Amino acid sequence: MATMLLSTHGTNGDVLPFVRIGRELAERGHDVIVMTHSWFADRIAAAGLRHLPIDTAEGYDRHLDDARRYMLDPLKDPEGVLALYRRNGLFELLADEVRMIEAHYRPGDTVVVARHTSGIAGLMAAELHGVPVALVSVTPHQYVSLPVLGNLFRRVLGQGYDEVFQSFGLRPVRDWAAYLTSARTQLALWPEWFDAAGQPAPEGVVRCGFVLGDTAEGPVPDWTEPPVLITGGTGQVLHDRFYDVAARACRRIGRRALLVNRHPAFQPESLPDGIEWTPSAPFASFMPRVAAVVHHGGIGTLARALSSSTPQVLLAHGVDRPDNAERLERAGVARWLPVSRWDEERTARLLARALDSAADGGYRERIAPLAADAASQDAVRLAADHAEALIGTDAIMKRPDPRERLARLTPRQRERLALMARARRGV
Repeated sequence: MATMLLSTHGTNGDVLPFVRIGRELAERGHDVIVMTHSWFADRIAAAGLRHLPIDTAEGYDRHLDDARRYMLDPLKDPEGVLALYRRNGLFELLADEVRMIEAHYRPGDTVVVARHTSGIAGLMAAELHGVPVALVSVTPHQYVSLPVLGNLFRRVLGQGYDEVFQSFGLRPVRDWAAYLTSARTQLALWPEWFDAAGQPAPEGVVRCGFVLGDTAEGPVPDWTEPPVLITGGTGQVLHDRFYDVAARACRRIGRRALLVNRHPAFQPESLPDGIEWTPSAPFASFMPRVAAVVHHGGIGTLARALSSSTPQVLLAHGVDRPDNAERLERAGVARWLPVSRWDEERTARLLARALDSAADGGYRERIAPLAADAASQDAVRLAADHAEALIGTDAIMKRPDPRERLARLTPRQRERLALMARARRGV
């Protein structure tokens, strides 16, 4: 039996897949500890796993509320992002997480499975002690956005990160894109077809498939007509108009809807007739029974809808959502609108088409192979297999040598790099 430290941050789509993988590892006899937000304590306990909280429930909600002003488009106000990190003690949290890993690390018998991008503590522990680390990406955007993210980490958040690294005797990171892809094992929680529908993940990344983390079930109302489900996920990084546009589109075509939203700040002042609100719902039970879903493009929601063969309309804006939406549309299984085209009429038209395709059976027949793939447990087992394969592979992680990367460049890439360097110098 090994100790499996699962480290993740974010909302349901970021945390619940780790809980599901943790349950698989626990069933194989490992001691699983989930390092994440206090808000998920009940979910983790229900899975029979140990929980190592990294904050308080109040602090988590406060951070979500604070983050929504900056994280939809962090480049619009980079100084605001730095202030967000300072205000919420995120640099101090990183140092605390490194110490948590150190406290639970047993050489040869411990593995860290960390969320890509935010799993910096795991990489630091690998540099300090040789802890084996698997980085897990929950959405392709975590790779797509690496150049921009690396620049943000270096130029905006660099001083804070430098202080943490230096406090542990590590040199500051200068190439964040390389550092965030330096783990020996990198897992992607989406399937090959979703990867191929957009910019693919880097070579060597294992595409496991979708991991459905929202496994909680519950009673389903006895609806006379299945409603449309409207959800913007569990976070607050959401456009203010999302719920209003979605609700009005349902009213326009005369369809009842169930609006699921736990954050009152996003609730329209008054909901149209026929729109029922609830703060939460067991999607594992509800999704197969609704007529369609209008959602924000979150990876967990789209995967659950795929597994249930539920028609989807996406109002996608911010972070990974437009990229997710484009991949679904290219695969022919959903329609979406960018925020510049959000209005009641366009959304209603897409929703009506989605409902019509479901009514004639065409959509469910077309999506059947993808639905079976999304509902499979193979992704969970594959991720757990790769985590287990790291047991006993302890070795001090060496950062990528920039000179080695330069040596691998093609002549054309070298020429472009030289042109960029001259442009920066104003030559």
